[in-house]
Formats: sequence, structure tokens, C-alpha cells
Amino acid sequence: MSKTPEQVVQEAHALVQQAQQSLDSSEAFYRSQGLDPSKVRSVLQAQTGDKERAEAQAQFQKDLEDIEREAGEEAARLSFAQPASSGGVRKPRTMV
Repeated sequence: MSKTPEQVVQEAHALVQQAQQSLDSSEAFYRSQGLDPSKVRSVLQAQTGDKERAEAQAQFQKDLEDIEREAGEEAARLSFAQPASSGGVRKPRTMV
């Protein structure tokens, strides 16, 4: 079942809201533990090495390629799903 562009946008918006809520809840957790969220982020970034960054970049590129492939497949599906245009109205045949 193909999704309309509006459905895709709504799902993307819902995912963005979910991600924002997750970030907000993690900041609330850090504060409840007596930690400064910005300092926690800076420590975590310092601990992230080149290997982790390369893995994240590779996964990101793979996701982009998957999205492009799926978009191309959907476009091809839609192009074949379009009804063939008729050459016009046919003249009725006389029955003998």
C-alpha cells in the first residue's frame, strides 16, 4: 500500500516529536541525577572515537541509499499503475 505525501510528512513529524521528547526526557533524567546535560553531552562526544563516528556515518549513508532505492521503486510502481490513456472514444460498431 502506497502512502500519500501527506501521510509521509505526518509520520516524519511524529518521529521528530518523538525524538524531541526522548531528548527532553534524557535531559530531565540528567538533571534529576544532579548532572548538567550540556556537560554530559560534551563528555560523551569526547568519548566517541573515530571508529564510532565512521560507523555512524556508514549507517547514515546506508539509510540514505535505502531511502533513495525505496523512492525509486515507489516511483516505478506508480508509473506502471497509471492507466493507459485510450486513443479517444470509439465509434460504436453496428451489429449484424
